[in-house]
Amino acid sequence: MEFVPSGKELSHFPFLKKAQDPIRSRFASLGTLLGTQKGHTLVSHAVVRIKEAVSQKKTRAPEVHDSPEDEIAAYALARIIVSCVNDKQLIDRLTRHEAERAYYFLVNEEEWNSRYVQDGGEYSRLWVAIADEMGIRITQDRMPVPDYVELVAPLHDDRYRLVNRRVERGVVAIDKNERYELLRERIRVLLRRDLPHRVPKEVCEQLAPKAAEIKKIYQEQMLRQFGKVEEGAFPPCMQALITALAAGTNLTHAGRFSLTAFLHNIGMNTTGIAELYARSPDFDVEKTMYQVEHITGRGGTGTEYTTPACAAMQTTGLCVHRNALCERVSHPLSYYKAKKSRIPRRLPVPENKGPQPNGNPDTSQKI
Repeated sequence: MEFVPSGKELSHFPFLKKAQDPIRSRFASLGTLLGTQKGHTLVSHAVVRIKEAVSQKKTRAPEVHDSPEDEIAAYALARIIVSCVNDKQLIDRLTRHEAERAYYFLVNEEEWNSRYVQDGGEYSRLWVAIADEMGIRITQDRMPVPDYVELVAPLHDDRYRLVNRRVERGVVAIDKNERYELLRERIRVLLRRDLPHRVPKEVCEQLAPKAAEIKKIYQEQMLRQFGKVEEGAFPPCMQALITALAAGTNLTHAGRFSLTAFLHNIGMNTTGIAELYARSPDFDVEKTMYQVEHITGRGGTGTEYTTPACAAMQTTGLCVHRNALCERVSHPLSYYKAKKSRIPRRLPVPENKGPQPNGNPDTSQKI
């Protein structure tokens, strides 16, 4: 007999296909819904969901407070809002948050699900149903190489590297304890693959105030996360591009895009970025400002672009001078954050007050 999730179960996993049916019938027209008080309430819940995804402090376990239909609608609206913002990093944050949220509910299912029943093995019926929909045979101890590689790309644990796995006839052996993490990553991959949605312009206009609120919160959070720009923490690829500019070398389009996006992502303003290109032999003020504003989201469609990941940098030939830290990260921003955390904070040097009454210099505040 086919397993049919309850409303409560669907509210904990709103990305399931069966979770979409109730809200399609209840909230037929999105434009009409957004103009109602109920719509305003659901949008507010969606914003809270996005804020939780952006927050660096995840101090409490996720909870489900609303009715199943409202919880699922808030999930869908959150994805629509980030699609309107159209920031790749923000979308990544939301999809990772939703995958981690689902993972928590799955591994703690006995605590919240009164229907918890193991289906003749170590996994519950809900576990098996979700894994099947995600395209993973959770009861099997192997996985096709292409599927495996896609799932483990963001995982930095050496045990997941393909060279450390047992591979036979195009399949990778999977341990029982690893299946939980791989299902979480599969959920993340599928949720990310569908975004951004093609949202009608009029819907984005209705959601514009909330989208602007989210965008501001996320930008402020990024600035707090990266703080003052520290060139000494730049990854080798970005240092090489800076060096090339200083030497008066014309950068390729991919190089300009990658460097500009990186500098913007870590908090440098558009003027500061444009000034770096002044040494380029083909420097043109208007053209440079246009390109910088386009990449940073201040012109054109308003889309902010994210620094290409390490894999993309390798494809374009921009990944150079790799070091030990490069081997442990998959994104230039991750490198920058990790390297910057290792740089000692420079304390302000106290003003020399001259000799003290006893005739000796003041040494009480020496670093």
